[in-house]
This record gives sequence, C-alpha cells and structure tokens, in this order.
Amino acid sequence: MSKFLKAAAIAATIFAANAASAAVVVYGSGPVPAPSNKITTADIVANVADIVANVSVTTNEILSPGDSAEFTYTALERLRVNTIALSATGSNGGRDLNNVEYGFTSATVNSFKNDGIVIVFSSSSAAALASLPGLFMNQGDTFTLYWEDGITYPVNVGASFTTSEVPLPAALPLLAGGLGLLGLARRRKARA
Repeated sequence: MSKFLKAAAIAATIFAANAASAAVVVYGSGPVPAPSNKITTADIVANVADIVANVSVTTNEILSPGDSAEFTYTALERLRVNTIALSATGSNGGRDLNNVEYGFTSATVNSFKNDGIVIVFSSSSAAALASLPGLFMNQGDTFTLYWEDGITYPVNVGASFTTSEVPLPAALPLLAGGLGLLGLARRRKARA
C-alpha cells in the first residue's frame, strides 16, 4: 500500500470517528455532491443519572462545497450552557477554513479567519478554533448554531460545550426564612 493510500485511509478513519453523524466524502475524479443543509438535533441536560456534574456535549458534521449545517439543542431542564468551543479541520492549507462562517442566526457573520484562529500544519492539513459565549436556558428552550461554507474541499466542523445546573442564589433561602419569621411575628402580634 502506498504512503498516499495509507494517509488517505487514516484521514478517512479520523473523519469517520470524529463525525459519527456524517458520511465521509472522498473527492477525486467524480462529480461533487449536490449542496445540502445538514440538520443535527440534540436534547441537553445538566445532570446524568442523578450525578451532579457538568455534562459534555459534542456535535460534528462534514461540510462539502455548498453545504450548510444546523446544530439545534433543546434543554430538557433549566441549565447553563458554558462557553461554546468551535473547531474545524481540513486540507487546502487552511484556505477553506478561512471561509467557514458560523453563528447563532442563519445570517452567519463570524468566521474562523476574522473571529478565531486558523493553524496551518502543512499545505494539506489545517485546523481552526473559535468560541461563542454561553447562555442560560429554561426547560424547553432551544438554540441553534449555523454553519456555512464558501469552501472548495470538505471540512469537518464541530461544536463542544459543557452544561451545568443553574445555581440557586445564596441569599434566596435567607430571604425566604426572614419573610417567614416576619409573617410569624406579625401573626403573633395580631393575636395579642
């Protein structure tokens, strides 16, 4: 097996492992697939199996030329989504990664080139990193991350974040206790 075929096989394995919901696309002498809008949905929670801990959420997709993608998340309980880490890998010396846009609305305005960082390893290997701010969600709320390409070769895009419980304000139990004592005192005064 030639070095090129081994490298292609390793790259295909990595793409498949990192993008379980996406099909691996190999470009060569055949026609480029028709553009599509890929939609991935996920329910998110703050706790798993009554263990209070941060829950990690990772979503990946492969964008081919002309594609767009949506990652839609629905909160099954009140929670906090911590800072959202965005990443992408691709070939073409990072030129394709510079043109990938993302954001919370379908009119994407952020790009790895302007709002993140693109790291070029070689003329055929690059990665990009960026982040979006976290948010608080009530049960049933949804948010969507949108991706658009402007690319020549496929890129693997991903979003990763942790969720956590929304902490109860520390003063709330004290306030409730104080109001209860005031009510009890007023009631005793009314009896006397």
